Amino acid sequence: MTKPTNNTINEDMRNTCFFCSESISGKKTQEHIIPNSLLGKLGIKEETVTGKGVFQYSRIKVPAHSSCNSGFGSEYEDRIIKRLEEPEQLFKDLKAEESGISIIYGPDESITALVSTWLSKIYYGLFYNDYLKVDDSEHKKVAQKIIDTDNFRMIQSAYKDGVGFCLPSSLYVFESEKDFFDLRTFVYPQMIMIKIKKLVFILLIGDGFLTKNYLNEDLLSSFREKLLLEEKVNDKFPVHLYALSEIMALRMCIPKTPSFVYSNKEIMNMSLSTGVSNPEEYYKVDEELIEKTRNEILVDLGVKIE
Repeated sequence: MTKPTNNTINEDMRNTCFFCSESISGKKTQEHIIPNSLLGKLGIKEETVTGKGVFQYSRIKVPAHSSCNSGFGSEYEDRIIKRLEEPEQLFKDLKAEESGISIIYGPDESITALVSTWLSKIYYGLFYNDYLKVDDSEHKKVAQKIIDTDNFRMIQSAYKDGVGFCLPSSLYVFESEKDFFDLRTFVYPQMIMIKIKKLVFILLIGDGFLTKNYLNEDLLSSFREKLLLEEKVNDKFPVHLYALSEIMALRMCIPKTPSFVYSNKEIMNMSLSTGVSNPEEYYKVDEELIEKTRNEILVDLGVKIE
């Protein structure tokens, strides 16, 4: 894999490509972080995302080479928009790919890789946009902590090498009976949640599949069923926020740190490796702490706990 550059921040970031980190000397384009065509289908082009900066979704853009912009669009966004037109099938396909965790992360044609790459681009793109356009110095520092990192530089290098735009990251998908759009990003842990129509996507950015190693198969199926049952008896039950809070709490309580190694057009995921003799006991999560953390997150999200 191409060796990442030493830093992301430079004096001419408005003329530096978001995707490949190279200077833009020729034709420059502005890449929509969420595709304009999708915004139109969702009817939210003129709606705003509010934080330290207030931007219409259609105006959240980052600088990019024309070739990188069109390349990402044809390779990933055109496909994801098409898949979102059949949400039930997309949900089934993502569930079918949930078993198993790859140690080597390289070129991958799976639906999971497609969605993860797209969500990763949105996550980093939102903070990149904020760094360029928000005046608040403290928020600018927060945005810098996200984009001026080895992890972000690694995926830029991966994109240059044709290996996508994402680190090994746990992806979860849930169904809901309610049809609306919501988008939330988090700095710690680094996460993005996006609700599109009746699907909820949650990506734990660069967690090395640590979360997926704990919440999977029967436990995950049971959790999904529980959320849907609660939604049926309680019309105001926010499936997306309960799913988000549970997964965020779990990630925060996992006593292990992700680790990656660069290789030739591959990312070696060392996050699940260990030298301890009793890993199940050593890395056991505290269920009471998870519950306490989940409830605190729900309160922060404005959800009333009954």
